[in-house]
Amino acid sequence: MILMKTSRIHLPALLVARYRAVDRELVGSAIVDTPRHLDALTIDIEERGILTSLRLGFNDEFGTLDGNHRIAVALRLGLVSVPVLLFEEPLVPRPFHARPMLPDDLAVLEDARVSG
Repeated sequence: MILMKTSRIHLPALLVARYRAVDRELVGSAIVDTPRHLDALTIDIEERGILTSLRLGFNDEFGTLDGNHRIAVALRLGLVSVPVLLFEEPLVPRPFHARPMLPDDLAVLEDARVSG
């Protein structure tokens, strides 16, 4: 995988959310108490913003997101955009949690890569 951006770029939260593995508002985690974690993260992000960029890996066929809790909170707070680091993902192996890449989203991501 190749890091495409080293600076934080902002992308629409709804676009980024389409590539999450799971909606953490609906599906908990085996590692943390998800409702309590989301509540605490909501307070933190409300006060300080998203300090760690979400990682969005993509290629022509699929996208993957690292940051399911942060995007859940961003949507909870109604944030329009979120900070993201873009990564180019190889076509194989395709991660089990990958989501199909939508053509309009690919255009946005490619534009961000070129203009950033």
